[in-house]
Amino acid sequence: MIPQKKVINVPITCVPFDEQMMLILRWAKTRASKAVCLANVHMLIEAERNASYRKVLHQADLVTPDGKPLVLMLRRLGILHQNQVAGMDVFENLCDLAEKAGISVYFLGSTPEILDKMKRRISQEYPILKVAGMNSIPFMSVDEIRATRDFNLIEEINNSGAGIIFVCLGCPKQEVWMSQYQGYIKGVMIGVGAVFAMYAGLTPRAPHLIQDAGMEWLYRLIQEPHRLWHRYSSTIPPFMYLATKQLITSGGAKSLFSGAAMTMDVENLDFSPAKIGSILMRQNLLSAEELEQALLQQKLDPNLKLGEILVRNNSLSLSQLKFYLKNQNVKFGQLLIEKKILKPNNLQELLSLQDHADNRLGKIIVEHKNVSKDRVEEILIEQYLRRKGLFLADPIHCEAILMRSLDLAIANHN
Repeated sequence: MIPQKKVINVPITCVPFDEQMMLILRWAKTRASKAVCLANVHMLIEAERNASYRKVLHQADLVTPDGKPLVLMLRRLGILHQNQVAGMDVFENLCDLAEKAGISVYFLGSTPEILDKMKRRISQEYPILKVAGMNSIPFMSVDEIRATRDFNLIEEINNSGAGIIFVCLGCPKQEVWMSQYQGYIKGVMIGVGAVFAMYAGLTPRAPHLIQDAGMEWLYRLIQEPHRLWHRYSSTIPPFMYLATKQLITSGGAKSLFSGAAMTMDVENLDFSPAKIGSILMRQNLLSAEELEQALLQQKLDPNLKLGEILVRNNSLSLSQLKFYLKNQNVKFGQLLIEKKILKPNNLQELLSLQDHADNRLGKIIVEHKNVSKDRVEEILIEQYLRRKGLFLADPIHCEAILMRSLDLAIANHN
């Protein structure tokens, strides 16, 4: 159940950076065939002008807010907690996580010269990262990409064992390419645009101060004026117009979750944390055999925690374990702070009111902080999904478990 919000008719994933990385890592471990698009202003305007390209983005598994303007737009639409999911940050974080988790990575696109420079730097920065392969592939137009499918390449990538495939063909080619190979290539395909050239040292990234100010686009324009001037001049004004139009015509914030399961009565939900083994199995990070083996080891040595055993057995990485343990015990107030609905000192004030009244925190927030009942229930549902290991799970699987939980709760109540 992946929260989304449409920005100029394109569904943008509304999940913080770290959680998106963990989701991609989970998919990569099972080599699920997925497509991840790192969206910026250029991409959204291309989609607005081209219906077939817009369809590609709608069919992608993640469309992250790479550009700062998209993050600012999401905040105007009520998604206050969303941070930037920039291409270089995605690339470096996933290389680091894949190295720790033992997941192989494949690099596709760009030029042989750039790939050679990348290979040398990767060997220094990620010495035990499993590089499944590097392939520059011949130049093709968008129409040629749509008309063909290279089955030799599919076989090469699938046989390489890669769980993550970084695709560097430029927008809109790389998104169309990933769409064309979605369901054929066993692995998570991520379109990273100019990242290969940046990592190879050909086009240095803007300093952090410029990134934080949201002016990285200007830094790149100064570096490559001839290539980027026309793109920026033909995409930034239309984006500003369409974004302003959406903000004027949007009628209130709608729920980030969709589907029948999300309309349930939160009063009937059991918010107690699920066992970590069950959570990891629901996330496809752990097989029943791996869990059974770990539980057997725990019986032999009761001083060891289950998570510690799983990390020792290389069933998952330490970073993954910490992430799911955090979600297992996530508190409602913590989510309110993360989503910037409350500040820590405001939360303490409301908790003091809770101590002196027979009220739930959600009801107090609605009464004292002008937060809608629907928004509070949406956050309560997210807390439930996280504690049960269902947040960012497959929608069909998630809805089935939710409905069974609801039926059980109602039966017990009656």
